[in-house]
Amino acid sequence: MTIEIIGIGTILAGLWVLWQGPIAAFWVMALATLLGAAAAFKVPALGDASVPPVVVVAIFLAMTFALRLRLRTAALESLAPAGPGFWVLLFTIYAVATAFFMPRLFQGLTYAYSLARNDADIGIVSLPLKPRAANATQAFYLIADLGCFMSTWALMVRDQARGITNALIVCAVVLLASAVADVATHYTDTGFLLSWLRNANYRMLESGEIGGFKRIVGTFTEAGAFGYAALGFHAFTLSLWLYGFRTRITGSLALLLAVSLLLSTSTTAYGSLAMFSSLMLVGALVKLANGQATGRDCSYLFIVSMIPFLLLVVILFVPSIWSAVAGLYDAAVFNKLASQSGIERMRWNYFALQNFWDTSGFGAGLGSVRASSFVVALLANTGVLGLLLFVVTLASVFTMGRPISFEDVVARAGLHACLALFGSACISAGSVDLGFLFFIFFALAASGRQLRERAAPALVKSNPLIAVGHFTLQGRGS
Repeated sequence: MTIEIIGIGTILAGLWVLWQGPIAAFWVMALATLLGAAAAFKVPALGDASVPPVVVVAIFLAMTFALRLRLRTAALESLAPAGPGFWVLLFTIYAVATAFFMPRLFQGLTYAYSLARNDADIGIVSLPLKPRAANATQAFYLIADLGCFMSTWALMVRDQARGITNALIVCAVVLLASAVADVATHYTDTGFLLSWLRNANYRMLESGEIGGFKRIVGTFTEAGAFGYAALGFHAFTLSLWLYGFRTRITGSLALLLAVSLLLSTSTTAYGSLAMFSSLMLVGALVKLANGQATGRDCSYLFIVSMIPFLLLVVILFVPSIWSAVAGLYDAAVFNKLASQSGIERMRWNYFALQNFWDTSGFGAGLGSVRASSFVVALLANTGVLGLLLFVVTLASVFTMGRPISFEDVVARAGLHACLALFGSACISAGSVDLGFLFFIFFALAASGRQLRERAAPALVKSNPLIAVGHFTLQGRGS
């Protein structure tokens, strides 16, 4: 194992959070999720695999919980039977088991597209199925995701929702700053200033352009990864704005993140933003029809409905800008499937489904198959049972009714972010691991049921209006 300069900084940050406590550890872990192109360590024994800083910080976060009985107990309670955490645990156990057994059980039976590393390059190539380093690394990441879920859930149910929300809002600001820095260094030929953040053993696509537009990658490896993170934070901040929490900050961030997604040149970002916006639009229309719409719901409906008219104005009065934008979307969306990247990704999905059939629906094992859709990757790697377990896991966080407390609002925002990231992953995710950011938001959503059960009796007793669905966030920065 070799340690990088970022790794030294990560260890120092980890020692600092051991002294400061769990909420400080969460802040550092949340910020570390933005370092998608960085490596704290490299492990030659696993094909020179890169260990991201967020994984190292997550270990220190787990240590801070282990040292505190109250939080350690809460983290274990997150796995209680029939709750969302229980299903996350079952899914993780099964997926990790497939990583060990399936490549050996079906060894040589089929060819699978897998990540291959050599001295010259890193790429996705078709290889005979057998145990590989990716099986171990993907299993490790999924276990780390489970730990991330447990820690975040414990903080939520131990009254740290405000600290978590503040951390995620700051992360959204940092993400936008990284996008500005990425574009600025590209057009000023000073990209070397960010090179120290791109030291992982991944293929970097930080200098690409489409239609004359810089592909925004920020501190990630490529535009799709940046779009994935930006979409999650957009959904989170938009939801907070709709529920009236710090409306100036959250509304501005939601708008700026939407703009960054539109400028990212990522096909996945465009598709997933359209799906999520449609979902939120339908929700606002339902509220309006039921007489439950707030002023912000109406504002959202107005803003979305004005987009076609704004496009018409641009076409009529600024044709040069429209031509540039049309060229961008033609290259990134309409002709995407005909591009080399689109053809390659469709090939991955085709052979991933073939691996699914070749293994009789059991899957080739976690980490064995590379695809270009989360659902396809889930089937190809973990089979039908893996897909069913994940569906139950995702369904377990849905709740009904209006939010009745600030913590419940944060849980709803986490659920919206989960749905947005899940939609994005279904379009182009290459593996079963949805990442730390997804499991942070998933933990927020999963805590909603317990928080509602705990908050409802006290709130109804203190304010009878809660019983008929009246709730605001007055006095909380709105």
